[in-house]
Amino acid sequence: MLAEALPGSATTFASAALGCGSAAALCLLVYPRRMKGLVRDGELWRSAVGGALMIAGPLIGLLRPGGVSGSALTMALALTPVVLTVAEAAMRGASENLAGQLWPGLAAVAGLLLVLPQPSLANPINDLLLVLAPVLTGCGAALFLTAKETTRRLQAALLGAAVLLACGALVVVAQHERVWPGMLGLAAGMDAAQAALTVLVLGRLSGARWSAQFALVPLLVLLEGLGLMRERVPGRVVSGLVLLAVAGVALLLPPVEESRLELGQARVRGTD
Repeated sequence: MLAEALPGSATTFASAALGCGSAAALCLLVYPRRMKGLVRDGELWRSAVGGALMIAGPLIGLLRPGGVSGSALTMALALTPVVLTVAEAAMRGASENLAGQLWPGLAAVAGLLLVLPQPSLANPINDLLLVLAPVLTGCGAALFLTAKETTRRLQAALLGAAVLLACGALVVVAQHERVWPGMLGLAAGMDAAQAALTVLVLGRLSGARWSAQFALVPLLVLLEGLGLMRERVPGRVVSGLVLLAVAGVALLLPPVEESRLELGQARVRGTD
C-alpha cells in the first residue's frame, strides 16, 4: 500500500541491505558489548547464515523484476512451513509426529490455488526462483532456531542478511537495472523495521507459529480485496479462504508440548 501511494518507496535489494545494516548498527548501539571472539563463534556464524537466508528468501523475486508474479511468489512462500518443519526436524534429529506437522502448509497452498490464478511454469529461471523462495526462507529460519542463543544472535542475523542482500544489489546492477529507489530512505526504514521484527519474533516463537504469517497475511489481503469489491464470492474462493484460515490457526496455535509445559508451570505457580 505504501509503495503504491508513494512511488519509489518499494523494497529493493539496496534498500533492504541498507535497512538490515542500519538495524544491526542500532542494536550494537543499544546493547553495546565486547566483540572479542565474535568471528570465531560458530553459533554466530550459524545465526548469520540463517538470518541472511530467511530475510532474503522472500525477496528473491527481485532478481528478475516483473518475471515472478506476486501471486506465484505468495503460493511458493506458503510452502515455507513445510520446509521449516522438515529442516528443523533434520537439524535437531527429531522426527516424531513430523507427518502431522506438514498439513497446515499444504492446506495453505491448496487454499491459495483455489483463490489465485495458477502460476505459469514456462520459464525455468522463474521456476527456480519460486522453488528457492520457500527453501531459503525455511532453511534459514531452521538454522537460526537451532543456533544457541548468544548476546550477538540478533545482530549476526541482521548483518548476514545485509551482506547477502548487498550481493543481490550488485547482481541487479550488473544486469543494468535501476537499484536505487527514488525514496531510498523511507524504503530502507521500512525494511529495517520488518527485518528486525522478523528476527525478534522468530527468536521468541516456535518455527511453526512464526511461519503462520505466510498463510494469515495472504488471507487478510484477500479478505480486504473482497470487502472492497463488494461482489458475490464464488464457492471455490470461499473454500480457499477457509483452508487458509484453518492453516493459519493451526500454525499459530502453540505446539502440544509447549502447551503442556505452560500448563505445568501455571499449576506450579498456583501451588506456590
